[in-house]
Amino acid sequence: MKRLIMRRENKILSLTVEDQSVKELHVYDSKSNESPFVIGAIYIGKVANIVKNLNAAFVNIGVSGENSEPAHCFLPLDDLKPTVNAPGYAPIFIKRNNPNTVCPGDELLVQILREPIKTKPASLTTHLAFDGRYAVILPDSDALSISKKITDAAWKNRIKAVLEPLTGEHVGIILRTNAYEANESEVEDEIRHLTAICRSVLEKAPYRTIFSCLYKPSPLWLKDLRDIRSGKDYPEIETDDPVLFDQMKEYLVTDYHFPEDKLRLENEVSLLSVYNVERLLEDLLRKRVWLDSGAYLVIEPTEALTVIDVNTGKAINKKDMRSHIFAINREAAAEAARQIRLRNLSGIILIDFINMPDKEDKAELMNVLGGLLAQDPVKTNLIGISKLDLVEITRQKVRRPLHEAMSRRED
Repeated sequence: MKRLIMRRENKILSLTVEDQSVKELHVYDSKSNESPFVIGAIYIGKVANIVKNLNAAFVNIGVSGENSEPAHCFLPLDDLKPTVNAPGYAPIFIKRNNPNTVCPGDELLVQILREPIKTKPASLTTHLAFDGRYAVILPDSDALSISKKITDAAWKNRIKAVLEPLTGEHVGIILRTNAYEANESEVEDEIRHLTAICRSVLEKAPYRTIFSCLYKPSPLWLKDLRDIRSGKDYPEIETDDPVLFDQMKEYLVTDYHFPEDKLRLENEVSLLSVYNVERLLEDLLRKRVWLDSGAYLVIEPTEALTVIDVNTGKAINKKDMRSHIFAINREAAAEAARQIRLRNLSGIILIDFINMPDKEDKAELMNVLGGLLAQDPVKTNLIGISKLDLVEITRQKVRRPLHEAMSRRED
């Protein structure tokens, strides 16, 4: 597996290539860290108003940078409550008008949880978190918890004994899956580093002015590279941009002990040309996707969901229609799973396959599709077939879909 990083106009593209085939494609704004809505950024926000029927507050974090109007963000009031892991939790107020309730004019620490999407404002949380490759530091907890994906009991007991002295004093630790079998000294170093950042933010907060940005994480494209290591294996990362290469080297090698020999700067050719990225993007932004059989998919993202329609197109076989239709649907399932991943579609996804009356064919198709979706690194659930014979899928939203990322204007 290889990761390619390249610049295209005002975007940074990150491609995962395996056996000369592109498996993943992510698009980032090259100036995204100049936006006030960087996920993970921490501000001193001011409560603008309370909307009781939404059980939420709208919090101003300053100006949006787009039209100089106040950037009102969405904060659920339930977010202000303690959690199971932090029963003693309380939001960090810099200024409070009423000790018993949240009021307009209150100032408190908030963290960007989700960017604004179309007409929806950015979402906030008061449960601050400082994440790294191996761990997440929580200033509102004293607990040490470990990812449920790690099932090695002996390793858990050993690492708990090592890290127990680093918890306490209202600093909790969540160990990520990446920590498993990682060098223990690297894990400890990262936890100490993140804890120092956390305490620095909390100590300076009372002395900073309203709307101050107290913390802004590294660019998302770099953080994604930080997390691609699988166990002790490091993939090769290649770029043809010297500036991006220097950024990767400083961040990955210096901060995360990434092997320098795994980073490669291509000076001779353009990666955009070598991997025909322009054609790939053009294909991924089309609604119609042709299959080798002559059938095709129509992919229609809407406000509420994405619909994928399977059509026979030029694929005609009158001899054995049952086998023919099943073969088309199986081919369509493979391409749909590929398109969902490459286009980064999320939320509710409906696939309208060609009708198959036979229940055994439907069950086999669901097995095939389920296996394909299970390979997606983003959490994806195959719900089943509805009464209208529509296949229902849900996929976790981790970032903007490709069509939005490519059309988004820079400030």
